[in-house]
Amino acid sequence: MLRTLGDAYKVQAMAGERLTAWKGLHAATLGAAEALDLAGEIGSLEAGRLADVCVWDWAAGPVAERRQAVARSLHEKVFAWMTLGDERNLAACWVAGVPRLPRPPGQPR
Repeated sequence: MLRTLGDAYKVQAMAGERLTAWKGLHAATLGAAEALDLAGEIGSLEAGRLADVCVWDWAAGPVAERRQAVARSLHEKVFAWMTLGDERNLAACWVAGVPRLPRPPGQPR
């Protein structure tokens, strides 16, 4: 989904639109669940919902790290992560409550 968010931003920009980080995150989570008529089951962290959860590092690699260093607001940080992030940012993942992709201690990004 992270690459899809980055690509969505690029497609929207080519169409003259601006995709904010908040709209992108909504589209990838609750917005997608609503479109599938599954908002009562997935798409949020509300009690009783199913969720696969990933933990992400803000930045991986020199370009992203420089961009994060100058980000002033939470939106700027999320936007930089959304547009510059990739699989190197993934720190851990749980699918249906089962850990699937923990980063081993000391593993470089």
